[in-house]
Amino acid sequence: MTVRSRTESPLDTAAAPPRRSGFVLGWSGLLLLLVTIIMIVPARRYSLPIPSSFALEPYRIMIALTVAAIVVALLTDRGFRWQRLSFGGLIGVYLLTQVVSIGLNVPGLVAEGLAENAVSSLGSVVLISAVFFVVRMLANTESAVDRVIAFATVLGAITGVLVALERVTRINVFILFANALPFLQRTTLEENEFVKEGTVRAFGPSQHPIALAVFLCLLIPLAIYQSRHARWPVTLGNRQLFWLGCTFCLGVGMIAAVSRTGMVMLAVMTIVFVLMRPSAISRVLVFGIPAALLAYLASPRNVGDMIRNLASPTALIESQLTAPGMTGSGRLADLEPSLEQASINPLFGTGLGSRITTGRLANAFILDNQMLSTLLESGILGVMGVLALILLPAMHLIGLARRTGAAERGLSERQRDLALAVGIAILGYSVSLFFFDAFMFIQTFLMFFVLLGLGSWVASQRLPRAQPAELPREAVVS
Repeated sequence: MTVRSRTESPLDTAAAPPRRSGFVLGWSGLLLLLVTIIMIVPARRYSLPIPSSFALEPYRIMIALTVAAIVVALLTDRGFRWQRLSFGGLIGVYLLTQVVSIGLNVPGLVAEGLAENAVSSLGSVVLISAVFFVVRMLANTESAVDRVIAFATVLGAITGVLVALERVTRINVFILFANALPFLQRTTLEENEFVKEGTVRAFGPSQHPIALAVFLCLLIPLAIYQSRHARWPVTLGNRQLFWLGCTFCLGVGMIAAVSRTGMVMLAVMTIVFVLMRPSAISRVLVFGIPAALLAYLASPRNVGDMIRNLASPTALIESQLTAPGMTGSGRLADLEPSLEQASINPLFGTGLGSRITTGRLANAFILDNQMLSTLLESGILGVMGVLALILLPAMHLIGLARRTGAAERGLSERQRDLALAVGIAILGYSVSLFFFDAFMFIQTFLMFFVLLGLGSWVASQRLPRAQPAELPREAVVS
């Protein structure tokens, strides 16, 4: 007879990870190392000094090695089990739309000398989406999922503090750290200093302040989830103090980026959270008001401009109509000419990788709108693929967070809150797609697939229902 401890979850027993991985770090350490590389190594700035047709960036090497290790384990280790890939089909649909957009535009891509870039872009998207597979296969128990969430949240909070210092000192600690690593070489000598209307903006390990704000904003729902369900600190008061402190640090980092996109994301996420958990309104006010005051103290000019723009929609629209057809044009200024261009190839676009926005081979402007960029490259089919990839998982997870829905599936309160946290984060990411070229900024795209992998675990769970107790044989006979 097997005796199960009172604290052991049936799900942890059913999907226990293998005891041996063949790696010094173990599977858990391997996954956390990948998360670390995604979060702190400056994206698109460093690669391994090995001759190659493309930059061997650390995240690429780590993803490829981890996927290879998982495949070997699946083939050779009986204790390593295949996990159900909820949302995996949606990733397949998105990738298929990109393949179709390239396949139907081969003549044009070849004529323009863009075929190699198209293949490279597709390979990059496939590799990045493999993060979902890695997270789902390795974070396969409740404790493993919580470990990833706790680690990413703490690392994000540290990032928030460091980028706040960067904004004051103009010293990017992440670039200094990467420069000190002997096995990395710079892929660009450009030293970016982002200034918006006279205000210095931090960008930390990200490619741009907007990407930094979006990245940190994605972690805020996870930090709030941890404040209630974290395994450490054990005492409730200390737990809430620590994890809400991490939430505060993430918010400080967002403010240092001086990005309206991050603020819009946060506003949408807050509204959805309040609608799903009306009893949390008081807590939102308690923490939201001090956060708003802090934002104003950190950047009074930009916060004031944001408030004035929201109070005067006409002024906001006019600010987005500036310099049409020029670099740095407003988002709305690019809308009409882009839609006219999209009407030429409305269904399948001009092919993934056909638009180059940076470098000496640039042939298109940065639109600051991922949905518009996708429409031009992959057409309506590609837009539908993006919506399926991002909106459907968000809606499904938020639906699981409903008490009635969770009860029907037998989800625990912890799992229900995790579904809500991940669903809200993904929904916030979907909002950001209309305000920056999200898939060009690797860190946020990678973090989206990390979240999708965590959400896949929740969506795959179903607690075993209690079985009716058997009557004693004597009672049956009588």
